[in-house]
Amino acid sequence: MSDIDTVFQKLKQSKKYKYLCDDTLYRISHWAVQRFPPKEAVKAAKNKLHQVYGAFFAKINPLRMQKLLKQISANPDAETLKSMAVKIMQSHTSTCERIPFMKKFYSDLFKRIGKPKKIFDAACGLNPFSIPWMDLPPNTEYYACDIDTQLISVINIFFSCLSSSYRAECADILVSIPEFTGDVVFLLKTLPCLEQQQKGISEKLLTSLKAKYVVISFPSATLCGKAKGMGNYYDTFALELINSLNFNYIKLEYPNELFYVIPLGEAHSVTSHRRRIRAI
Repeated sequence: MSDIDTVFQKLKQSKKYKYLCDDTLYRISHWAVQRFPPKEAVKAAKNKLHQVYGAFFAKINPLRMQKLLKQISANPDAETLKSMAVKIMQSHTSTCERIPFMKKFYSDLFKRIGKPKKIFDAACGLNPFSIPWMDLPPNTEYYACDIDTQLISVINIFFSCLSSSYRAECADILVSIPEFTGDVVFLLKTLPCLEQQQKGISEKLLTSLKAKYVVISFPSATLCGKAKGMGNYYDTFALELINSLNFNYIKLEYPNELFYVIPLGEAHSVTSHRRRIRAI
């Protein structure tokens, strides 16, 4: 058995990370073996997984979410679904802080890009539970992916209450980007975490996605609610990224989160007009 396989098996047996998709565990195992002696590689891999996953999802309890969803009847009404979705989103700080402006955000977004027929929610976290506030047409296709198999299972249970055209799969977009051609890709509060693992991945992603629009977002405060200049830092990061690709953009700003709506395939010169729209 190779050193990489040994680390992978240790991670697969761990209580905290055994439910992550195999692609992620192999990727982190390879990263650890390249940088650390065999005796230290497992610890290094677990530390890395905590940095890029555990620190953000420690409070999420998929089993509790499943129990909540099992309370829903076979044909739940819209208000029941919303109530259940809010309870689930409140279990994750990053998603919870989006709840107060969630309806306005999707209204603002779709006024500018139109109602999408196909959506890809990449590294989705709990964002699919915000679908009831998107007011999507019945024939909309929604595809979500993330690296946590338990979370994906819960999302698919929720999707079964909404539409047969919604599906979620376990996938690591740092290993391979799922094939998708559609209207909009969500990368919400995702790029900072990806950049920690693979510097320069943001540019690669934006040039690889096949969609009319991509929506990226960044926190403007820490999970503890402290600003610490995060808004300015990520605004600079986002604009440097967008300018380097010569894309236009629309900026939407809400409490604790900055959104950038980018038309893909519609490059403009860096001196062209770029719309900034502040919505608070």
